[in-house]
Amino acid sequence: MQLKNSAQRFGALAKFFHWTSAAAFIGAYIVVYYVIWFMDDESPDALPVLNIHWVLGVLVGALVLPRLVWRLLDVQPDDPPGSALEHRLAHAAHWGLYGLLILMPLTGYIGTGAPTDFGLFSIPSFRDTAAFEWISSHYGLTWEAFEAPIDVVHHFVGKWIAWGVVVLHIAAALFHHRVRKDDVLTRMLP
Repeated sequence: MQLKNSAQRFGALAKFFHWTSAAAFIGAYIVVYYVIWFMDDESPDALPVLNIHWVLGVLVGALVLPRLVWRLLDVQPDDPPGSALEHRLAHAAHWGLYGLLILMPLTGYIGTGAPTDFGLFSIPSFRDTAAFEWISSHYGLTWEAFEAPIDVVHHFVGKWIAWGVVVLHIAAALFHHRVRKDDVLTRMLP
């Protein structure tokens, strides 16, 4: 399998970034909805489960920058047959997905007051960083005053925007595969 993209297909590295990000993003949703539906999210028993959500979110956030760099450096497969408007909408939707891949992990991390434990190492909570200390001292914000609006953004985008964008992305891939019968879906499959 080729590492780099071609005019016809995505390469192994682009596929790795796509499917790893997708699995981590969807996995983070499954975990957090498990906590919401089946646990008391304020209970200490929920913290280890929420930690899985945080680990997956950090993974999404850690992958997005190299993914974007690779996208900008590597050739992109040719657009399938379609109108200029369809292509512009598809490109806008893809950049919207990248925006989500940045916004959700960023707001998730800076709005979480507990460390993220990866087992072998731990990432301190944003509350315990020099960055928050600087924000707090310069703007006179307590953690509670800082965290509340960040959480509102994270939860609103996660609940009302992200699912729609992801479902639109999946529906478009299936539309191309089933209706248009082009290679848009298959060129990204492993």
